[in-house]
Amino acid sequence: MIEKFYRHRSQPISALLLLALTFSVLSLEAQTQKREIISKIPAIGEMVMEEIDTSLPEQLQNGYLFWHQADELATDVQNVALLIDAEGKVVHRWDTDLNGGGHTSYLLKSGGLLRTGIKDRSFVKGQPVAATDTIQITDTTGRAIWELSAKDIKFNGNKITFHHDMSPLPNGNFLVLIYEQIAPEEAKANGWLAGEDKPIWSDGILEIRPDLENGGHEIVWAWRFIDHIIQDRDSNAPNYGLIADHPGKIDSHFPKSYAPMNAVRQHLNAIDYHPERDQIVVSSFIYNEIWVIDHSTTISEAAGSSGGQSGKGGDLLFRYGNPAAYGKGTAADRIFQNQHDANWIDEGLPGAGNLLVFNNNTGTDAVSRVALDGRGAAAAQEQLKGISNVHEIRPLVEEGNYIKGETGAFEAEQVWFWKHDDFFAPFQGGARRQPNGNTLLTDTVGRRVWEVNPSGEVVVRYKGPTPSFKTFKYPAAQVSNLLDR
Repeated sequence: MIEKFYRHRSQPISALLLLALTFSVLSLEAQTQKREIISKIPAIGEMVMEEIDTSLPEQLQNGYLFWHQADELATDVQNVALLIDAEGKVVHRWDTDLNGGGHTSYLLKSGGLLRTGIKDRSFVKGQPVAATDTIQITDTTGRAIWELSAKDIKFNGNKITFHHDMSPLPNGNFLVLIYEQIAPEEAKANGWLAGEDKPIWSDGILEIRPDLENGGHEIVWAWRFIDHIIQDRDSNAPNYGLIADHPGKIDSHFPKSYAPMNAVRQHLNAIDYHPERDQIVVSSFIYNEIWVIDHSTTISEAAGSSGGQSGKGGDLLFRYGNPAAYGKGTAADRIFQNQHDANWIDEGLPGAGNLLVFNNNTGTDAVSRVALDGRGAAAAQEQLKGISNVHEIRPLVEEGNYIKGETGAFEAEQVWFWKHDDFFAPFQGGARRQPNGNTLLTDTVGRRVWEVNPSGEVVVRYKGPTPSFKTFKYPAAQVSNLLDR
């Protein structure tokens, strides 16, 4: 019998309490009170995998697991990354001087990492979940060879922090999700009625060019949520209108019942880039949608309206998962619920060009009644019930434009769908296509990684050493320079 790795202890509470419990603007200091920072870093050769259950060994994708410690609510964990062999032993380790949770790191061709974490906890105090202040590019040992502090970012005169996810680009630059502190006066001037007269947090994206030789950086592209909102509350604001008439824009007051209203409204939690299309996909936790944005623009063009999908601008080219968010459906039409890790399948892999979406499917009526003190918020994750699922979709495109159906909602073909009664990832997690057609699935909270074949059968189950946001598997040839270190 296969062991169920998650535990059930649940009594329902309201959706608003869930959101307030886990994703309102709680200070990171408050979130981490009474937590113990994990200090034991595994040694090379140490067995760290608690369990490996291979059901279909002949269908296994051979390779090494890349496992980066991260947990969205346990924000004081060390930012350590491990390379683990088929037996569950550490064959390489990237050391760290960062902590913080809720994000992943990416293995670069050099064998170093692109990673984000916290150095100055006072700088991220009082910000939304998973905020960080530092980005690093490291060598193969984890030593930073380039570092950027959010304190040094000059962007509209506003304070920013990094959060959740990044995406390395083919040209050596990288994309990173940011929180931007917006003054209530600026929000109101745009018709964004955020509630109390306090600073609010607007999501955005920066493309940064690192200067590895001199240690500097350049912001070469940017996108801001606040530039692309529409609202129907203030007729005197410049972006007044009906969202149903402007599906490329974002209703700044959706959902109507979301609280607290001064919190971050989008909660973007994943980002990926398609080099041939020069487009970006992001995942919005609050809107239960994925959004596709044009990247072939200048910064000023990205701040404007596209004027049609074929034009240049920062409005959404495609959105999917919850047509109610733009007035083209109801709650019954929603496909995603608190999804993470939307990514394009890379060229050369089965399904190349399709989108994989890891849908946590975390129903708010399944939240346990847990007091918010000490480890309460993190512990609440482990006490949820449900069944997660994974969608592989192919958006419908005609003459380069994403197609909307008769109802006005964007359309996509469902290429592959997976779920399993024993697989539930309440928060975070990821799905990545493998060269043999399998898909690698990560359950962050449960410290589990499953590999499933195209028919949906489970090939192998791993129970790992720490929570991991997204886990990757690399063939030996790709990491050969790391195996003897």
